[in-house]
Amino acid sequence: MKPADPTFQKIIEEGSPAGARRIRESLIKRALDVPVFEDMLRTSSEATKADLMINSPGGDANTAEKLLIMCRARFPDEFNVIIPNFAKSAATMMALGADKIYMGYLSELGPVDPQISIPLPTGQVQFVPARTYLGGLERIRERIANGEPPQVYLPILSQIRPEMIKLCEEAIDFSAEFLRRWLPKGVLKSNPSKVNEIVDALVGGARYKSHGQVIDYREAIRLGLNVEFIEPKSELWTLLWELYLRSIHFLNLSRNAAKLFETETSSITLNIEAIPAMPRPTSPSQSPAPSPSQ
Repeated sequence: MKPADPTFQKIIEEGSPAGARRIRESLIKRALDVPVFEDMLRTSSEATKADLMINSPGGDANTAEKLLIMCRARFPDEFNVIIPNFAKSAATMMALGADKIYMGYLSELGPVDPQISIPLPTGQVQFVPARTYLGGLERIRERIANGEPPQVYLPILSQIRPEMIKLCEEAIDFSAEFLRRWLPKGVLKSNPSKVNEIVDALVGGARYKSHGQVIDYREAIRLGLNVEFIEPKSELWTLLWELYLRSIHFLNLSRNAAKLFETETSSITLNIEAIPAMPRPTSPSQSPAPSPSQ
């Protein structure tokens, strides 16, 4: 069999942005319908079935649930998710609420244990799994209970705010309840008895220890999710992969573009603007105040 032509090279060597958009719209018509929330969903007002192609590292779980509610309301007969590359964290949560997930050989889902932001002395934040944060505190408690002097851990414990513990617990509870709400309506509709097992695996860390761990189509099927594999040599996978590459190429060329939403009839790009951080003002006779964590 003749090797396939390099798609990304072809895209880069093509002409105008307007022409490239027309090609992406043509591919959407041939491969799938992409509902892209309220304004985008209105363009598909007559449809009762739809496929949503997601490529996302994740985001806010509450937003994911809102978007899922919108899609399920707009498309009551059938709502599927297509993952050309990755849909992690909150994007996985949204996919789990679909009727079916279409995955290729390189597609991946991920665990949905929540992340929390921890302030750093530099003024930046570090994202840490809530389960890891609570697990670290539990490990300290066990060591003290086994006879280690509490004074050893006072510098660490003095930096922990009680509300962070509550925040972690509530975030974990929300992720678990999200799955319990949506899995029986979504990709576990035909196998609802596995809901608690999936919650333990994806939220509780019973199966996956890393938040970024890859759950490919084989693993998703082993979990019992309603997943359909797209053969890598099929016409559908060729169309989806080209559409995916054209989309990321467009974002790479677009200044400050962060997200692209498209259907076969409309296109919306969301941009971001980076604002440089202002230096902290200091008086000549006074040095900067130390941050609380120093």
